[in-house]
Amino acid sequence: MAVETDADRLALLSTDDFGTDATIGSATVKGIFDNNYEAINIATGEITTTGPRFLCRTSDVTSVVQGTIVTINSIDYKAINIEPDGTGMTTIQLSKDTG
Repeated sequence: MAVETDADRLALLSTDDFGTDATIGSATVKGIFDNNYEAINIATGEITTTGPRFLCRTSDVTSVVQGTIVTINSIDYKAINIEPDGTGMTTIQLSKDTG
């Protein structure tokens, strides 16, 4: 399936599969939540980690800026980096909101 429209992108984020809902402001946004990825480089022994992140449609998060609260599974996170990829999708790097 070619992903060419916002409707196509939304279908990829279905909560019937592996998508999840996030609350951003008063809006519910569908996306894919990854919580703490860790990889070990066997050759060097280096551990690479990234914090939680949320992949969603760019059109759903045009007003998100650093510091915006994103609630996923009843946990509040702060947006620390917003990364549109140029294909209509955006990854929001998150940090747990400690108040």
